[in-house]
Amino acid sequence: MLRNALDQRFVLRQQRRNSQREWFDDPALPLAPKARTDIREARRRASTTGAATPRGKIIAELSFGFWRFLLARQYQTTLWPDLARAFPNAPRRALTLVEDPVKRLHKLRNRIAHHEGIWDQNLAGRRDDMHNLLAYLGRDAAAWVASASRIDIVLSQRP
Repeated sequence: MLRNALDQRFVLRQQRRNSQREWFDDPALPLAPKARTDIREARRRASTTGAATPRGKIIAELSFGFWRFLLARQYQTTLWPDLARAFPNAPRRALTLVEDPVKRLHKLRNRIAHHEGIWDQNLAGRRDDMHNLLAYLGRDAAAWVASASRIDIVLSQRP
């Protein structure tokens, strides 16, 4: 949901600027060199033939880390004013309100992906981070995830 919301904000930004380019192909978009490298790699992974690669495949190939770093303080004056609107239910437009929980979730996701222990982590706090971010993005989605989630049950059974 985070990926799609940020992508949509970039699409709207390009439209407002009357740019015909995809945001990820626009050299005028102030992205760090690492982000440009991530986009090239995503395009390479998404391309299965010599034909044009659908934009959705490129977007899907961009890692959680890519999206997380778009919410870094280095973009506070350049990208954040547009990206902030991806979080219509956030109580204020402060970047740290979104950046900090995304950083914590990214760290947890990486620990899990690298098969590291998470028993010493504040899992209830990460659940709250996830729920709050979802609520900032869309209350209906947050309610649906909360109703379908088993996290509270699992945490209540934790030794």
